[in-house]
Amino acid sequence: ASCKQWYQRRVRGIEHILLNHARSVARSVANFYTFGRITQHATLMTTNVSNRKHWKHIATPATLQIHEEFRSRGYEVRVVGGAVRDMLHDKIPKDIDLCTNATPAQIVEVCQAADIKHILTGMQHGTITLMLEKVGYELTTLRVDTDTDGRHATVEFTTDFQLDAARRDLTINAMSVDMEGCLYDYFDGAAHLESKRVLFVGDPVERIKEDYLRILRYFRFYGRIAEDGCSWDDLTLAAISQNKDGLRQISRERIWLEMSKIIVGNQASDILKKMKSLELFPLINLENDCDIDIERLHTQHKIACLSDLRPVSLLSYGFQTADNFSKLRKAWKMSSDEEYIGRFIIKHREEQDLKYFQDLLVDTPKHCRHKYHMALSELSLSRGDDTLSSTLSKWDVPECPIRGDQVIKHLSLPKGPLVQKYFTMGKTKWKDSHFTMQSSELLDYLLQEYNKTRK
Repeated sequence: ASCKQWYQRRVRGIEHILLNHARSVARSVANFYTFGRITQHATLMTTNVSNRKHWKHIATPATLQIHEEFRSRGYEVRVVGGAVRDMLHDKIPKDIDLCTNATPAQIVEVCQAADIKHILTGMQHGTITLMLEKVGYELTTLRVDTDTDGRHATVEFTTDFQLDAARRDLTINAMSVDMEGCLYDYFDGAAHLESKRVLFVGDPVERIKEDYLRILRYFRFYGRIAEDGCSWDDLTLAAISQNKDGLRQISRERIWLEMSKIIVGNQASDILKKMKSLELFPLINLENDCDIDIERLHTQHKIACLSDLRPVSLLSYGFQTADNFSKLRKAWKMSSDEEYIGRFIIKHREEQDLKYFQDLLVDTPKHCRHKYHMALSELSLSRGDDTLSSTLSKWDVPECPIRGDQVIKHLSLPKGPLVQKYFTMGKTKWKDSHFTMQSSELLDYLLQEYNKTRK
């Protein structure tokens, strides 16, 4: 009996191994055909871009060092994604992301041999951060997606740069460049960038189903690349409409992260109108009381100092009431500072008088005045003129010359609501005098007012 049980356990173990192997093979076959459909139409276009205006921001001493350390050990390293796109778009690249045909373990070996400080940022996804000159450079092993759930992917590592490019979202983000300046463009990203077109790599339906966040990324990059709000690709819009329900899987924080960039980007009003026409708003909590007044937002968009403005400041102009804005703040999990700014702008955006804001500052408790100045700065930037904020930041805020205990003593009042009533009356009188009345004058005034009520 014991031998029979042992035999049965062995059989089940072997079955389990074979089943997992079969699943792995199935995933590999599916992956082969999926990427085959994409790459069969890919044509590698190479050209040298080392003469471009912002090439120096790609080929920095740090990236050249990384390249040389890996090249000397038989591996290839390229700059990939947004940095390449921005350089070709004549913009200064910000974050430099690198890819390599070395495995994560081999990356670590090279870093140790070259004495490069490194952080195991995401080993399961093949990403390791290399620290040079106190700056982090993410180096990721080439990979393909073997399984996706509409948001996250299971990956396998590869040595094929084209397969790695095929898993990316947009053609303009699928380009890479080596340190000699050779641009590798498998899906006509450079041509699309030149013609201001935003297209998915391969089949847009497949790209969207892999990660539904790509719907919002499409609109964000449309604002960055397209010249107007009339250059939509019908096939892409149809794919978005067909798969829009997948937006329900996206976390509230990521929705706000993408929408915040759309709102301050180019063609914001056209993009929002297109999103609304595709009925995407209800799927990202923009409906009913949280609906945006796109026309008002567009008007403010044209006059605001967008380079320094927080997205929430511009967004607040799309709401009639602070309470409606707060509902969206909760829906998108904005920060408390963002809620303070939004509510502040909605409540005070129609006011222009300096005295109004002086009174408001005087009434703000000292421990909250840093938030007041933060919000006032955003209000000023949203108007395209920071004079108001600059003036009040230099203003020596006066202190109210009377206190509650003085009111009690001078008016012979018992402690209670009357004290607060007459203190507030005195403070208002002091503000109306442009902060000139002295304590004795205010207390005498309050006594006269109090005596009137006793007759």
